[in-house]
Amino acid sequence: MDTTQQTLTRIYSDILSDLSLHWFDRSREHDPEYAKLSGLFLPGTSQAYQQAKRRIMVVGRETRGWNVVNGNAPFLDLEDYIQKAMAKQQHYLASAMNASPDKGASFFNLLRALASNHGSEGIAWANLFSFAWNGKSPMRWKHFPHVLDLSEQLLKAQIETLKPDIIIFANGSSSARFRQRYFPHKGEHIVCSKLADFREQGIPINQLWEFYLHGTIQCYRIQHPSSISAASRQARRFLLERML
Repeated sequence: MDTTQQTLTRIYSDILSDLSLHWFDRSREHDPEYAKLSGLFLPGTSQAYQQAKRRIMVVGRETRGWNVVNGNAPFLDLEDYIQKAMAKQQHYLASAMNASPDKGASFFNLLRALASNHGSEGIAWANLFSFAWNGKSPMRWKHFPHVLDLSEQLLKAQIETLKPDIIIFANGSSSARFRQRYFPHKGEHIVCSKLADFREQGIPINQLWEFYLHGTIQCYRIQHPSSISAASRQARRFLLERML
């Protein structure tokens, strides 16, 4: 029987099979407009996650290098690239979870706090965008619409395969419209229901929002965990306490 990791690998291959080579291998000088594109962010999983009693996925917008190929490790084929990308992400996540807390507020401090309360084995990390561009968000890149379509396919596949009990969308307000495009809460293709806020508990609606995805997955939307405002900190504390 296929493991969850094998299922992810197969789905990634299906989604990425039609992409041109320059989306993966930017060592070729005749594709300069792709030169600043990062490697592809492809979360993997582990046996521990599959057996976790409570699975929590945190969807961020971390724009790190994710460089999968280089001069010493050239692009070979899509299967090899996918395996390397998944291994790189898993290694990075494991290292970050075991590291000391960052100074101040950060995305990984939120993951560490969740792991402290619920166990690290059930923590999954996903991103709203699967590529970074020029070391930052790809939203200003000319090919962003293609990145958006690809990212939507990958994130939906990750949710369907990893089957989290809870999803925390922690990608921030500037990209909220793209999360809403993936998962509409109104209109003909609505997939989010039971919308709720916590204003009665003193939490502004722009800081914390609750809903259910496909009627079964409990979801929360918060500001990016690096936000240092008093309201954002209060909302994160409230969420962590509520999830206990």
